Parts: sequence; structure tokens; C-alpha cells
Amino acid sequence: MSDATPVSDQLTALAVRATNAFERAERIDLGERIDAAKSRYEDHGCNIVVVGEFKMGKSSLVNSIVNAPLSPTDDDVATAKPLQVHYADEPKASVVYKLGEDDDENRVREIEIEEVESYVLEPPSAPDANIAALVRIGLPRKLFSSGMTIVDTPGVGGLGSHHAAMTLGVLSMADAVLFVSDAAQELTAPELEFLDMVRDICPRVAMVMPKVDFYPDWRQIAELNDRHLQARSIQLANFPISSTLRQIAISQNNAALNEESGFKALIDHLRKDIESSVSAHARAIYRGSVDDALIDLEAQLLSEKSVLDDPDAAKAQMAEIEEQRDHAEALRSRAARWQQTLADGVADLSSDIEHDLRARFRDLLKQLEARLDEEDPARIWDDFSANATNEVNRAVSQNFGLLHQRTTQLAEHVAEHFGEEHPNIDTVSRLSTPAEFVSAPDYGDAAISTKPGMLGSSVTAIRGSIGGFVMVGIIGSAVSVTPAAWVAPVVAALIGRKTRRDEAQRALEKRQREAKAVVRKYIDEAQFVAAKDARDSLRHINRQLREFYLERAEEVKRSTNETLAATKTAMQSTAEQRVRRSKEIAATLQTVGQLRGELASLERGAVAS
Repeated sequence: MSDATPVSDQLTALAVRATNAFERAERIDLGERIDAAKSRYEDHGCNIVVVGEFKMGKSSLVNSIVNAPLSPTDDDVATAKPLQVHYADEPKASVVYKLGEDDDENRVREIEIEEVESYVLEPPSAPDANIAALVRIGLPRKLFSSGMTIVDTPGVGGLGSHHAAMTLGVLSMADAVLFVSDAAQELTAPELEFLDMVRDICPRVAMVMPKVDFYPDWRQIAELNDRHLQARSIQLANFPISSTLRQIAISQNNAALNEESGFKALIDHLRKDIESSVSAHARAIYRGSVDDALIDLEAQLLSEKSVLDDPDAAKAQMAEIEEQRDHAEALRSRAARWQQTLADGVADLSSDIEHDLRARFRDLLKQLEARLDEEDPARIWDDFSANATNEVNRAVSQNFGLLHQRTTQLAEHVAEHFGEEHPNIDTVSRLSTPAEFVSAPDYGDAAISTKPGMLGSSVTAIRGSIGGFVMVGIIGSAVSVTPAAWVAPVVAALIGRKTRRDEAQRALEKRQREAKAVVRKYIDEAQFVAAKDARDSLRHINRQLREFYLERAEEVKRSTNETLAATKTAMQSTAEQRVRRSKEIAATLQTVGQLRGELASLERGAVAS
């Protein structure tokens, strides 16, 4: 999946020449480092995630881009799981059970193409759909041959939807995002709220407006959307499209109609702007890795040549190299500053994320209980429970947004402190936060006592009235006074009415207590699930950063040990051997300098273009 541009070809050729120089200098480890960097570059890909509300045309958009009916588009069905489309020589499909980990048999399972619908249709019917995180489909499409992938996500329904949390987890693997909002209406508050969080996670965002062929006033809608975005200081490329025209254009092989559909401009943007930007970033990392390896070889050769040219300075040179070796050893130590930054940062972040989650759920619980104190749960329960579920998912999504923001800051701090100790090492290029938040738990058998009907209320009133009659008779007997005929019925009616009210109030309070107990249990379970997901994500990030920089520290250590060994050999050489070796080093240094110069020119050319 390597990029076939001239810049990429030049970089590959330079890397091959650098590897040959490493072999001649007997630095096989540096060649292996370049090979690993090359593999990372060739596999970098470009993940484009499509997000938006329900029924906005996301699936039709993906189907039209791919030119295949992959995602459901009917009005009565929806996408249940993220669906990733990538390149393959032959059509194939698989299910991914856990994001952000290395492929293994427990994480990915091959399935038949016909089984895809059982995972991606809402509700999913596959027996293991509830634990599936992503469905992949491979197709022989030229658009994807360079490594681009398209991911269709479930409609988010705002941050309050359980699908929003799922989508935010997928966004951690995104290189770019297509935010879909159709031409039926202007952007809503939930859409804008979700868009803000999307931009925090992935800065490359473009907006797509489908269904312009259905709504003649789509230009006015586009203008209103621009005003909403400007009010939030958001600048996005906007692409009005028609999937219907796209399908007709493909069936008729009509280039003019395809351009009118808006898809030509959109796909050009995906290829020329987004994919080229992602590829340029990947090339910059690859180029930096090659240059870093050349710097290490250059440092070794200069140190060895210094001893060869001036044997009297050997002791001072050895002392300096040994100090560098000790410094390299310290990089792998737990006492290294970057290690302490990482450990302290993860501990602080874990505490802060948990506190934020607790605070959100505590405030939410107070709001929900306050509403239950004001209204009858039996009358509002359906709407109340749906709203509570949305608010729980909103809290989880916002907590995930904070998690992603803070982990990105932590990664920058770790990179900064590692760079202080060894500035020539590249930093982690992408930090994945595989937060696989599931939907908030359901209420189960939430047994809320129903409001008594007319018959129950009447029976209660009659029971109280009878008591009133009895009471009047007892009082009259006690004082030897016969009350008027009208007194007993009036007193009985008043007491019956009060009894009915008191019983209704007791029943209401009972329902409120039961509802509050259900809500507390629900909030507690949701917090437990969300907190575990956050802890799992933090453990993954901690492991990812630690392993990445430990590997970089090991590279520094190996280079220093090689430099020390070469310097010791130089100290033990005869005068004739020193002269010959000095000439060899000078020739190699010239080659290294030339390679570094060409890399710098390549970088300047890439920046200029």
C-alpha cells in the first residue's frame, strides 16, 4: 500500500542507500530500524470515518463512494455496528471484537459476506453481535488500493445516544472525518455539540450535505449551516451531494452527471487533500526515522575518527562515550524523567477521569431525583427512563471526550521529556484510545407501582366514609347527644375524601421511592461500566506509550554500545590501521552527509509542494 508518488519513490531509494551504508559500517541494527520504519509507512493507511445523526444519508453516501450496497439504507432499518470498507483482491468480511489491539484469533473472526447484515442491521441478529466492535469488508476497489478505508457508523442521535459513545471510540482510529447532515434542515444543537467533540478528537473534518436533489432550498440550508459554524469559529469544507444522481451516473457511465452529483468533488477531496495530507505526514515520520539512523551512524563514525586522528584524546573521548552509555541506560530506567511523567500522568489522569465521571453521575442523579419528587413516576416513566438513558450516555460521551483530550496532552508531555534526554528520536505518531463504551444498561424489570384507578380510589373513599359514620355515632353516644341527620354524611364525606387523598399521597411516595431506587441502581451500574471502560483505555494508552519509548530507548542504547566498541577498537589499532580506517570513515561520512543532504532537500521540496 505504498504511495506511488515521485517523492515516495525518492524516499524509498534513499532508504535503500542508507541501509547499504549501514551494512558496510556493520550497523545491521540501524538497517533493521529503517526496515521497521518502512513497514510502518507502507501500512499507514488513511481511515476516513463517516458520522452523523440517524437517517441523514450516511449509508447511502458510503454505498455510493464504494459503488456497492454494503450498508442498510431503508427507512425502517438502521446501521447497528461500525462498518469498515478496505481494499482486498477478493470480497471478504470479518468481525473485530476489540479495537486498538494487535490482530489475533480472539480479536478478529472471518465471516461470510452474507453474514454482514446480521451484524450491521438494527437490531443485530448475530449471536455475538453484542460483543462485536467493528465489521470489516474487503473489496477490489481502486479507491482503496493506496490504503484508504471508509467507516460507516451508526447514527449518533446527539451525545445522548448510546451510538455516540460507540462512534467516539471508533474516532480514535480516524485520520479524517466526514460529518453528514442532509439538506432537510439546518444543523441542530445536538449535531453542533457532537461536531465540537469530533473536532477535538480528529482535526481533519469535512461536512457532507446529502439529498440535495430532494430539497430545492438546500442552498439556504447551507447558508444557515455556515452561520452556525461561523458562530462557533468552525471552518469546514462542505460538499452538497446526491447519491441518487451518483448511482444513475455510474449505471450510465456519465461523467457529467457524476460531477453534477457532487461526488467527483468529494472523492477528489478525499484523495488529493485528506489522503495526500495523511501520506505526507507518514512520509515525514519515515523520513525522520531514516535521518535519525544516519545521525546515529554519523556520531559513531565521528567519535571513532576523532580517536584515530588524535590517539592522545582517546581517554577523554572514551569518558564522554561512557557517559552517553550511562545516559542511554538511564533512559530505560524507571527513574527516567519520561517514565516518571508517564506514570504520574496516568495516575493523575485515572483519578481525574474517575472524579469527572462520578461528578457527572452525581449531578445527574440529583436532577433525576428532583424530577421524580415533582411528578408521578407512573405517569412519566417511559419518557423519564428514555431521557435518563440519553443523559447517562451524554455523560459517558463527554467523559470520553475529556479522556481523549487529556491523554493527547499526556502523550505530548512524555514526548517532550523524552526529547529532552534524546532529541533525535521520533515521537509516537498516533495515539489510539480504544474506548469501547457500550450503551447504558437497561432498567431490567423496573417494577414501579401503578397509579390506582377509579375503582381503587372509590374503594378507599368508601372505606374512609364508613369510618366517618362510625366515628360520628361513637362521639354522639359518648356525649349523649343525637347529631342532626345531615352531620354524619358530611363528616363521612370529608373523612372519606381525606382518606382518599392520604392514600393517594402514600401511593405516590411509594412509587417515587421505588423509582428512585431503580434510578440509583441504574446510575450505579452505568458508572461501573463506564469507569471500567475508562480504566481499560488508560491501561492501553499507558502500555502503548511505554512500549514505544522503551523501544526508542533501546535503539539509543544499542547505538551507544556500538560507538563505544568502535572507539575501543580504534584505540588498539596500529598507526597503519588507523590511517586506513580513517580514510574509510571519511568516505562513509561523505556518503552519510550526502544522504542527509538529499533527505533535507526532499523535506524542503515536500513542504514547498
